[in-house]
Amino acid sequence: MSNPISADDIQAINHINYVSNSVHSLTDDLYEDLMDRDHDKAKLKAKNIIILMNDLIKSLSDEV
Repeated sequence: MSNPISADDIQAINHINYVSNSVHSLTDDLYEDLMDRDHDKAKLKAKNIIILMNDLIKSLSDEV
């Protein structure tokens, strides 16, 4: 019989999936904006990626 996954692990997995999916979506959108040469939209996507990465770094630093 396998060990059940704890509620904390499920919450961590959900958060990891959310962050990873957000990064993936934003980088896909950034690629499209760059290919379309839509620099204003690309800059906005890049800024959103930076915000997401800063939030991730902060949350990882808080856990240490």
